[in-house]
Amino acid sequence: MTTMTRARGSATSRRISAGRLLVLILAIGQPVSSLAFDLLSPTELQGGADFSPIVPPGPMFSIWGLIIVASIFWSLLQARPSVQDSPLRDRLVAPNSALYVGFFLWLSAAAVGQQSPLTLVVFVLIVGANLVAWARISQGREEIAGWRRIDRVALYLSQGVYAGWTSMAFFVNVATVVQGSGAPIEGGWGTTWQILVIAAAAGTAVLFLVVSRGSIWYAAIASYALVGATISTAVAGFGALSVALVSGLVIIAVTTIAVRRRLGPVVPR
Repeated sequence: MTTMTRARGSATSRRISAGRLLVLILAIGQPVSSLAFDLLSPTELQGGADFSPIVPPGPMFSIWGLIIVASIFWSLLQARPSVQDSPLRDRLVAPNSALYVGFFLWLSAAAVGQQSPLTLVVFVLIVGANLVAWARISQGREEIAGWRRIDRVALYLSQGVYAGWTSMAFFVNVATVVQGSGAPIEGGWGTTWQILVIAAAAGTAVLFLVVSRGSIWYAAIASYALVGATISTAVAGFGALSVALVSGLVIIAVTTIAVRRRLGPVVPR
């Protein structure tokens, strides 16, 4: 190996390490961003039927605690020197960096107003980053099969809960923005547009389940979000929306079973 080759390899190694370190810093920045929002934001995040029919009750948003802890745990594991040689971990740097930056940007947009269209722009980034990450995980299943169990579990947990909640939250956000623009939530038109939003959420869940090869974590958290929305619609007396949400839950369950039977999980657990 020539001196130039060694220098090039060393520079590549430094870039890889820097990328993984960035993921860790951004992951840790999520609770910092959340604290800053609580202290400095002129608005408060709202939940439940009193705010919008398909927004889950406020206490259910505590799932963010699991999401953030899981992402930090994965970020710590992927930054270990002992796993430096890992193409898949390197390929996850970009989508996960975008994901964690998206969390900060979403809080910033929500500070302007929870019904601000800016929140939707950020959610597109978050959902897109989740899709890219899961596509790369599925493509790298042979490498993952050789990882330690703790690394596999941390990866699936982190990506599954993040994608499960945010992909459904995107459509909850769509509903709040449309409602904030003046659209009715009662009557024929009000029921119709909200059912269309629920249908789009269910369709997105199917897409994620196919791409993730039937991730159990994704299915569980996406279902959790729809259960929360179902509770809110039932409390508010929106029976048709409750039926649509239960149908979405059935679709997620059936799709998960079908995909796992046909394709199998990402890698054997």
